Amino acid sequence: MRIGELNKLKVKRISDIAYVLENDEGEEVFLHKKEAKEKLNVGDEIDVFIYIDSKRRIAASTMTPLITASKPAFLKVVSVDPEMGFFLYDGMPKDLLLSMRDYPYSIDEAPKVGDYLFVKLQISNNSFRAKLLPKEAFLDYMHPSGMFRVNDWVKAYKVNTVPSGTIAFDSEGREFFIPKDLIRGKHRIGEELYICVIKVIDERRYQATALKPKLEQLDEDSKRVLNYLKKYKKSNLTDKSDPMDIYKTFQLSKAAYKRAIGRLYKDRIIDIKEDVIELKVE
Repeated sequence: MRIGELNKLKVKRISDIAYVLENDEGEEVFLHKKEAKEKLNVGDEIDVFIYIDSKRRIAASTMTPLITASKPAFLKVVSVDPEMGFFLYDGMPKDLLLSMRDYPYSIDEAPKVGDYLFVKLQISNNSFRAKLLPKEAFLDYMHPSGMFRVNDWVKAYKVNTVPSGTIAFDSEGREFFIPKDLIRGKHRIGEELYICVIKVIDERRYQATALKPKLEQLDEDSKRVLNYLKKYKKSNLTDKSDPMDIYKTFQLSKAAYKRAIGRLYKDRIIDIKEDVIELKVE
């Protein structure tokens, strides 16, 4: 019996509450009648998913899972328990748990409900668990068809952060590297990013930007600075400040910060002094 996989089994006998299924080796498993999509007869063959139920018993289901032991998948985070971990929808009645012990990244990057994680189905201690996979696993398990071109906008999910930027993958397994100066703010593992291709490396690897067209991005950068000033009334970061200090506070490059404060000054929203920027009093 292949646990965590789809199996073709034959109905051996029928009880009041379940069908008893067996494989060619004579191994048996129960398919509860409430789990069957239709009435079955002795001798019928049926495709079922073999799983471990809440009482840690091997059981069969006619439901089609989104993930199997041999086929990893992007699964949606449906709830988060700060102590237990992240519960993922896998198409089955019981959500799949990614334990907090198995989450390897910073808690500041922790996924939230609605994010998607690329995981494999792991069988441990008579239960199913989810395990995050490294980016190398995309090459083994996913086979995208077709290529993107420069200036194509695509949706991808953040997989990791490296010193030089962010790594994301789309749902078909294409890798996108986003240099740190081409993405704003902090993003969660599994968060959906809307990015634009700026370089095609090969059919599976691309370089991308998360920045929007310049005028639209300028508005967003200006709003970021303005929200800070509304909260703190002033900023000691000027166009002469250290670029790293600016980035730590606003997640903006120095050039982007200068454009943003220039826009706010032009709109007469701020005052720029030698060593401080202040929000104008309305």
